[in-house]
Amino acid sequence: MLVADKEELLLVLDDNGNSTETFEKRSVVHKNGLYHREVAFIPVNSNKQILLQRRSKNKKSYPNCWALCAGHVVGNQYTREAATMEANEELGLNLKEDDLELLVEQTRNEREDNKCFATCYYKIINKPISFFRKQDEEVEELKWIDLSCFIKMVESEKDCIFKNNEYYKKIIKNLNNIRLEK
Repeated sequence: MLVADKEELLLVLDDNGNSTETFEKRSVVHKNGLYHREVAFIPVNSNKQILLQRRSKNKKSYPNCWALCAGHVVGNQYTREAATMEANEELGLNLKEDDLELLVEQTRNEREDNKCFATCYYKIINKPISFFRKQDEEVEELKWIDLSCFIKMVESEKDCIFKNNEYYKKIIKNLNNIRLEK
């Protein structure tokens, strides 16, 4: 089963990111433009590079586009739990929830086909690409990218899922402020 076919139940949020205490199937949430919760996880290395993934060519939305390791928050799941699950599934990591550091608290992140409030976590991981085991159904390719290149991708919105909005601006600002140990 492809990821796009999942019918998880998502918590519906209001325009301010607060729970409506109702749950809808993923397809209904997207079709009706309902707000929901999503998470992202960013591996960062000591060279201030971040790990990006090129989405599978089989994805319904944004095939072959560059993205962060990210996903939906299912039901009443905690965001840290969801981000840990995504990191472990998509990147073959063995992280625990306590391993993740908060980068961006719940922030509105809208695209033409998706209205969500997203939370982003990170962890410093100084490993080569070969350390990661990509989930083939989701990910075509992984690469380390300099923060300056990521900024250009966000600003151009080309060949990627990134939007030049408040959420990605917060990610960039907070990535710039991470203290790295060499």
